[in-house]
Amino acid sequence: MKIKLNLEFSPPFNEVTKNLFETLEFDKELTLDELIDFFGQKYGTKFIDLIWENGEKGKFNKLLSIIINGRSYRDDNFLETKLKDEDQIVFIYVYFGG
Repeated sequence: MKIKLNLEFSPPFNEVTKNLFETLEFDKELTLDELIDFFGQKYGTKFIDLIWENGEKGKFNKLLSIIINGRSYRDDNFLETKLKDEDQIVFIYVYFGG
């Protein structure tokens, strides 16, 4: 079963991907963890370093927010979230300050 994912890369991700938006097709459903691994292979360590704290898988960067269909969450099973056809996924850093 093919799925199509609609992706948005906000700064600083777009500096690595060279795109703000991308639509990708996969031959099967996949999890968020598998998608992150795919991007690690496609874009290399610069992308991975934006996801994981100190490049250490399993510990998200504190600034990172991944939004799936308008919902941002980080429960224990977040990486196992199954992605579905036409999902909207946003990779963004959330900065605070004055």
